Amino acid sequence: MLKKLTRRWKQQDLLRAKDVADCDTFFFYGSLMERFSNFNRFIKKRVSSIDIGYCRGYLYNLPPGFPGLIVPEDHCSTLVAGEIMRFDTPLKVMKLLDRLEDYIPGNEQKSIYLRRKLPLICQTAGQPDQLRKIEAWVYVYPEHHLSNEHHREVRIECGQWKAFNGPTQAETELDVMFERLSYCDSQQQVMVDPLLGREKLLDNAPGIQPCYHFCENRDRCGWSKSYHSGES
Repeated sequence: MLKKLTRRWKQQDLLRAKDVADCDTFFFYGSLMERFSNFNRFIKKRVSSIDIGYCRGYLYNLPPGFPGLIVPEDHCSTLVAGEIMRFDTPLKVMKLLDRLEDYIPGNEQKSIYLRRKLPLICQTAGQPDQLRKIEAWVYVYPEHHLSNEHHREVRIECGQWKAFNGPTQAETELDVMFERLSYCDSQQQVMVDPLLGREKLLDNAPGIQPCYHFCENRDRCGWSKSYHSGES
């Protein structure tokens, strides 16, 4: 039994070595992004570069609180935002990430996430106007794992898990409230955050759009219903 396991582990390592030789870049859209818990715990000391990236697909918040990126085979014009990272020891990092994401090279039927090399749009750090196309390894979530209920209720329309998930655990309640009160209009007047029930204030703010303007689920959102009924 031990020999069989050892042989299987060696085969998986060979597959990883082949994959890293083909591509040594990774894309993250959840808790492995900078300033989140898993980034600090698992990969922070190994990172050599971080850029902003966008991947084609749909983003869902799964019941355990982690995101799942669905990349359909057919047409999809939705982008998911995340971070593109490179590492000093990409092979070691890939092995660590495969275990973290429950991906088994050569045995996808028993895998939770699937690792796929996908085309991305990369935005160079400090140069937001410079976009380029690259390829990176992405841990995607199999679409058949989603139930019909998940499709209706936990789609992250904006494609940004950072925005959906809110502040990290390291931030205090006061930090959160400070962030909410930090929006200002062109005259630098403090604008009350929409979460405090004064969403109408955003109508006069140039460049700021309340989420109900683009959310496909606004007819089910209590926040949006309150706004349209004139409640405060």
